[in-house]
Amino acid sequence: MTTVNVIDAPCGYGKTSWAIQYMNSVPLDEYKFIYVTPYLEEVSRVKEAVTSRIFYEPHNELGDTKLDDLHRLLREGKNICTTHNLFMRADVYTRKLLQANNYFLILDEVLNVIKQVELKKNDLELLKNAGAISIEEGDNGLEYIQWNEDISHDSRFNDIKRMALSNSLLHYQNSALIWSFPVEIFNLFEQVYILTYLFKGQLQRYYFDLYQIRYKYLSVVFSGGDYELVPYEYREKLNKTILADNITIYEGNLNDIGNKSSTLSYSWFGNAKNKKEFEKLKNNAYNFLTNKNKANNTNALWTTFKGGSKEKFKKRVAPRSYADSYISVTARATNAFREKYNLVYLANRYMRPIEAGFFRQMGITIDTEAWALSELIQWIWRSRIRDGEPINIYIPSSRMRGLLQRYLSSEDFEEAPMGAIINQPPNDWHL
Repeated sequence: MTTVNVIDAPCGYGKTSWAIQYMNSVPLDEYKFIYVTPYLEEVSRVKEAVTSRIFYEPHNELGDTKLDDLHRLLREGKNICTTHNLFMRADVYTRKLLQANNYFLILDEVLNVIKQVELKKNDLELLKNAGAISIEEGDNGLEYIQWNEDISHDSRFNDIKRMALSNSLLHYQNSALIWSFPVEIFNLFEQVYILTYLFKGQLQRYYFDLYQIRYKYLSVVFSGGDYELVPYEYREKLNKTILADNITIYEGNLNDIGNKSSTLSYSWFGNAKNKKEFEKLKNNAYNFLTNKNKANNTNALWTTFKGGSKEKFKKRVAPRSYADSYISVTARATNAFREKYNLVYLANRYMRPIEAGFFRQMGITIDTEAWALSELIQWIWRSRIRDGEPINIYIPSSRMRGLLQRYLSSEDFEEAPMGAIINQPPNDWHL
């Protein structure tokens, strides 16, 4: 089974720099890489930074899809740099091509490896009654949706068909479907490296626990002019005292709106009864940025849930004149906002109930607070704090603010997950 190396280190410690150094230094004829990152801008950056080998990016040209082009590049044994979105569309043919090659995978930030598939009411029964799907229990106790290959015509269920045929569609509690990234893909690589921070609380950690994938826990240090991977127990710990001095968390009456544990959650934003509160939150955010900190669109950054295709939640609380300062609440692995220092976080993050319930039903212990904290930290580190420069932040949710304060005053969230291998170096002798 392929070794998974989780390189868990704070933003700015040099995880991406290590990966670039690694890809530049190993023999060209022995190593082929697939580098996967969330954003196209990072694809371009990595392609330019790796000078010892040529990286190819899948394109949709001449009627082919990006997945078709990915398959062409795999057939040709090229080094490939692509996005999370494309990599997560890997199908049975992708797996065959990976199996025929000896690629190394570098995954910049975790994937959304588990997510609920939205269905209309009665769709599941409709598919069952039509004989389009059946349910089979796997050896691991999971229930898989199987597609009847005799039904090959196009329909509004094409996505369901595609996921089922790639053996990545799970049945949950007789009523829900969950897409799971095909875990066998990780076993088709020579080595897997995941570059992230606070992996302990992230969905991919629980996914690995579910599928019994063991992983080495590593960190990165800069020594003698080079980046080096070290066992996690020898990591260079983040100086929380200096960090806390650089983060000014707003304390004052603008926080009164977020005193309840459910306030500013996704469901709270979806409750029309909170209309007056939405307006108050919008004004509070403007007050913090404009009156408290004299901010402008050059240095401000704010977020909340988008709330559907028309972004209704975002529009309800967007602080006046700061439309251009919004970035997604799930933003990670981008350097595009590293000059920002006046931050507003209008969200109270909870794991989706279906996804949390799915793991719990399968006997996987999850830490929803660690998950929420990891999401918050990823967002905050888009700002200039990643460069060790001070920031101001307004977090009206008392729960989220408390998690950040706990993180800044303890090592609670940075302990390695139970069962992780923390005292061994990576397998590749070149390291």
